[in-house]
Formats: sequence, C-alpha cells, structure tokens
Amino acid sequence: MRFLSLFMGLFLAITIQGVAQKVELDSIKTNELTSVTIVGDRGKSIPGSGLYINKAKLEQLNQPNINNVLRVVPGVNIRDEEGFGLRPNIGLRGTPVNRSAKITLMEDGILMAPAPYSDPSAYYFPTFARMQGVEVLKGSSQIKYGPYTIGGAVNLISTAIPDSFSGFAQVSYGSFNTNQQRVWVGDSHQNFDYVFEVNRIASDGFKELTNGANTGFDRRDVMGKLRWHTREDAVVPQSVTLKFVNSSEEGNETYLGLTYQDYQANPRRRYAGTQRDILDMSHQHLSLTHSVRPAKGLVINTTGYYATTFRDWARANSFGGQGINAILNNPSAQMTAYQIMTGQANGAVDYQSAARTYFSKGLQWNAAYGFSTEKIYHTIQVGIRLHADQADRFATRSTYAMTDGTMILTNAGVKGNQENQLRDAQSLAAYLNYDVQFDKLKISPGFRVEKIDFQFQNFGNADNARLGTALRSAENGLSIFLPGIGFTYDVSQDLNLFAGVHRGFSPPGMPSVSSTTGQAKVETSVNYELGYRFEKEGFSSSLTGFLNNYDNILGSDNISGGGAGTGDMFNAGNAKIQGIEFSLSYDLLHTKGQENKVRLPVSIAYTYTSAKFQDTFVNGGGDWGSGQINRGDFIPFITPQLISGIIGFESGRFNANLIARYTGETRVKPGQGEVIYPSDIVAFSDVNALRGFLIMDLSANYRVKGGLTAFSTVNNLTNSKAIVANLPQGYRPNLPLSLNLGLKLQF
Repeated sequence: MRFLSLFMGLFLAITIQGVAQKVELDSIKTNELTSVTIVGDRGKSIPGSGLYINKAKLEQLNQPNINNVLRVVPGVNIRDEEGFGLRPNIGLRGTPVNRSAKITLMEDGILMAPAPYSDPSAYYFPTFARMQGVEVLKGSSQIKYGPYTIGGAVNLISTAIPDSFSGFAQVSYGSFNTNQQRVWVGDSHQNFDYVFEVNRIASDGFKELTNGANTGFDRRDVMGKLRWHTREDAVVPQSVTLKFVNSSEEGNETYLGLTYQDYQANPRRRYAGTQRDILDMSHQHLSLTHSVRPAKGLVINTTGYYATTFRDWARANSFGGQGINAILNNPSAQMTAYQIMTGQANGAVDYQSAARTYFSKGLQWNAAYGFSTEKIYHTIQVGIRLHADQADRFATRSTYAMTDGTMILTNAGVKGNQENQLRDAQSLAAYLNYDVQFDKLKISPGFRVEKIDFQFQNFGNADNARLGTALRSAENGLSIFLPGIGFTYDVSQDLNLFAGVHRGFSPPGMPSVSSTTGQAKVETSVNYELGYRFEKEGFSSSLTGFLNNYDNILGSDNISGGGAGTGDMFNAGNAKIQGIEFSLSYDLLHTKGQENKVRLPVSIAYTYTSAKFQDTFVNGGGDWGSGQINRGDFIPFITPQLISGIIGFESGRFNANLIARYTGETRVKPGQGEVIYPSDIVAFSDVNALRGFLIMDLSANYRVKGGLTAFSTVNNLTNSKAIVANLPQGYRPNLPLSLNLGLKLQF
C-alpha cells in the first residue's frame, strides 16, 4: 500500500463529505448538494439509533462545552478532564472513553481526529462554539461511517452557508475571566456562495497555582467555505465547495491532578510542579468537494481532504526521581518527592515536552441512487475512501530544579531523547448499503470492507537525526469484511420499530516491536439492537436495547488513561457490553390542535450499561493495570447509570433551560466484589470506583429587539465539588460554580 502515500499526495486539497446524505433525491437543490447531515430531522427513517441536536437547541443552551451537550444523549459516556470540554473523552455504548479514540469522529462528514488510524487519540477537537448541529449515530446504520463501528459515530456540523446575506456576532464574559467572541458572515448569489467565521474563546482558568499564574487557555479559530454552483435550472446541477479551518490553542493545562487529602482541602489547587506545564497546539484543514446530480435520483460526491495537527503537551514527568503515580499513591512514603512536587522543598524535576506532528489526507467518493419499482422504493448508497495518516512523535526530556517554589531549567535535553517514532497507516475502505422499502417495512442490508496497512518505526532515543542506527521497525496489514442489516417498521404514523445486527470493528493500532508484547489483534464484535420511536401530540419517546458481543476487546496503554504511555494495545478476549437507552420528552402545556404562546418542555434521558469481561487472562499493563483479570470482572471507566433531565420554559422573547446530569458510580479498575472509594486512608492505587455525582446548569435567553439577544449561563449551579475523574494522574474537579453573560446579534 505504499503506492497510496504517493497517490494521496496528488490530492492535498479535495474533501469535505464522504457520507451519504439523507435528502429527498428527487427534490434536491443545487446549493444543498453538499449537505452533510446523516440523521437530520429524519431519525425515524434510519435503521438504527440516531439523534440530531439542531441549531435552535444549541442556541438555547449557549454551551461551548460539548460534554454538557452530549450528556443529554442516551448511550453517551463522558469523562471530564479540564472542565471546559476542550478535549472530550467520549464513549458510545460502552466503548472506552479515553481521548475519544474508539468512536468515529467527523466534522461535516470528514474524519477529524489527527490520525484516526495510526494514532487515534483525539488531542485536537474542533471548536464546538462554531457548530450548528451535532449528530450521534449508533446501531447498524453506522457501518458507512468507519473505521470505528462498534460504539458509533459523532458528526459535528459547522456553520452552513446562508441562503441570503446574513451574519452573526456574539460576545460574552464570565467567571475566571472566561470570554468568547464569535463572528460569521455569509451570502448566496446566482453561482457563488460563501461564509467566513472567526472564533475566540479564552479563560484564566479556575485552578490555582501558588504563584498566581494563569491556568486557563486561549483558543482561536478561523473557518471559511466558498462554493460555486450551477443555476438551479441547470440540466446537470453541480457544485464545488472549498472549506478551510485554521485553529490554534495555548493552554496552561497539566496532566497532574491531586491526592485525595489535597483535593478535600482545595479541589481547585494546582501543584507548584505544574507551573511550566503547557499545551501548544495548531490545526489546519483544507478540503474540496464536488457534488453533482447527473440524473434524476442520483447524487454523487467526490471529496478530498488534507489536515495537519501539531501538539506539544509539555509537562512535569517525575519529582526527585520518583514517578508521579508512586507519589500520588503514598505521599507520606515519598515525602521528599511530594514536597518537591508541591514546591515546599528543592530538588530535581524531570520534564517532558511531548511534541507530535500529525498528517491526515484522503480522497473519498460516494453516491446515492433512488428509484422505485411499482410499490417498492429502492435506495443504493456506495462509497470508497482512500486515506493515509501519520503520527510523528518526537518527545524531549529536560531537567528543571525546583528552587524555593520556582522551576529553573538546568538541562534542556536533546530533542527526541524521550520518544522518537513514526507511525503510519494507509487504508482503503468501501461500503455498500441497500435500502428497500415496501409499504411500512424498510430493510437495509449492507457491508463495509477495510484494508489497512500499518508501519511503525522506532528510531530510539539516541538517534535524534533519524539515521537508523538503532531503528526497530514493524509492519502489519489486515483486511476485514463487516456485514450488517437493519429493519424499520412503521406500526402507525406515530410509532416506529427498528432492529439491526452488524459486525463491529476497531483497528488494532501499531504493530509491536517488543519481544515481550504480542501483536494486538483487531477488535471485533457482533452488535445487536432493538427499539422503538414514538411521537404524537407534543410527546415523544424512544427505547433501545443493545448488545455488543466482543470476540476480542482491546486495552491500551496511554498516560492519559493511567498507563505508562507506550501506546501499545492489549488483547483481552471476549467481552459483553449490553444495556438500554431511554428518552422521553413532552410539553407540559401542550394543547391538542393549538400552538401555545407559552411552552414548558421537559425531557429525560437514561442509559444503563453492563460491561464485563468474559475471559480470564493476564493483562499486559496499560489503562487496566497489570495482573490477572477474571471472567465477570467489570470493564473500568464505563458508567452503568447515566441520567439527564431538562426543564424548559419558552414564552415569546424569553426562554430558559435547567439541565441536570447525573453520572453514577464508576469503576476505575477491573474487578468485582467490594467497592473502594477515595478516602484519607485508601491509597490511590487501591481505589476501584468513584462515587456518583450530579451537575446542574442553567441557561437563559431574552430577545431584546430584532436580532439582538441577551443571554446568560450558570454552570454547576450547586457548586458541586465531587471528584469527576481520577485521570490523568490524580483526582480532578468539574468547573466550579460560574456565571457567563453575553449578547448575540443575528443580522
């Protein structure tokens, strides 16, 4: 597959889509050819679970933090990290949450993780404030949106080109000097359309360093879309759309949390040993899409994309020669190292600059064709994607001296002396999906194929010039066939039943160059779901039961997940993840046949998940730890009980939403038996569960005049101080009670 890299280099600027659109094929307009909505408002038509959070709802919530939005979706499991949702940890239907590495992430239908095949951890995540919609897709219909097809897919929909000249401006200010500015303007003409958008969101941060330094971030984002299209009455309607994104972030963020005792004293504390921790990140994306309708019922999209991401998360790695986990586990036994970490004693600080450069490029083509034969309607969807990505890891270890609470550089280190690797992947993926609908029944068989080649090169920490004197390399290739079939049946105009079964898949990561670690196999499962959707007279509900039966589930080794950071994957054999997803919404003031001036909508979402290993094995390390894992042990970091509720009020110019999100008790280690929570007398390494917690947010909007709206949000209304995570490296808080005020202008 090395020819693929050469081939892809010819297409540095050609993509944006790659998913089949849910559009009426016979009534498509020229300027709709680049629509990227998968679920849209047609969720009842897909053979699986799908939910679309639209622009109107996002405007009501005023949430730049995607975590606070996705928590209202059944089946979504999230672990907080820094409180602002800049790098979400998302899992779907029991997939691991760490760095969202086991779900398919897309923006406008394009893979958005920096290197989704070779190094899938999503250290870059698009600026959520510029999104006008979010789609969450689960079940048998997701086989079109790989490579990760076990849990599901999340598709973010960016600001669309408007139909006529219009724009939007927003400014806000709040607690911790958190501020946001957003402006977009766009227009559509006879043959040329455009939209340009600028975003900035920044904060001083809510955590507290002894020296009073900034613990926040500053993220800036520019996006543009340029579209040429034929006239609407053209014989062959077509369009070409160019999209670009440039994003940068400087974050004074750390991997290091707190011991339990320090958390209890002040959950917002940051240790002096983190004063130099900083994240430097930049991302550029360029894509070009050609869409055409050459015949009635046929839509063809050809897309090419190219993206680069640079990420250097520099941070303290050890204190006084002691690793951070050892210090957190027993501070009293590592008192000197603990005092260096907290700035109370002088000593050496080992510091790592974890620089990584990612490349991702591809060319994808898809087509949808709809036709009817008597009373049967057919839709055929087919797609092909050539993709290549690379992760260049070039980490440097330096030394600082903690001197009277201040870190002073003593040895800058040689670049690459900590990590010096190239991780490459090339893939050829294709799918075919056939929908056939007869009366009330719709059957949707389909399949996906993936052919992937991996190359791993470890140059060693002494060969910073990459001469290959100590090169260790490995290659691995795989091909896999992933069938699936879904059913939907309209019992009535209001009630829809659906079911599906499909083979799920996750790539195995890099081949191993270690003599002690075996090669990870592909992660595969057989996934089942059965459910209903009901909607009538202001009331809607859905219930889905799901079962993901793993043939081989993979563990991983990442510092962000509690491991050593090798990035290796580990085979864990059979596993079973099953559960139910339920949602309900109703307008308490709904009156049949009338449109009320005042609405009181309420909604609830509930997820129950049981996730257990089905084999007994000795784990190789990483996020699940070392040692024996037994059949029936709980898979860690998958929360069994998730509940969210929204109470809204809408009247003329004013609307408000109160959101409550409960995250239940979460196991953080494999095991059964006794649950051990954090406490003063329990070592960090002995804790196997975190207590459940409730977070409440409030948002309100008041339309002052015309397109001018004043808004406010209150996050963590009760100022909950619950531990929301024990990763990476210590206990972490949620964003404290905070207030945000702003103005929005639509023109």
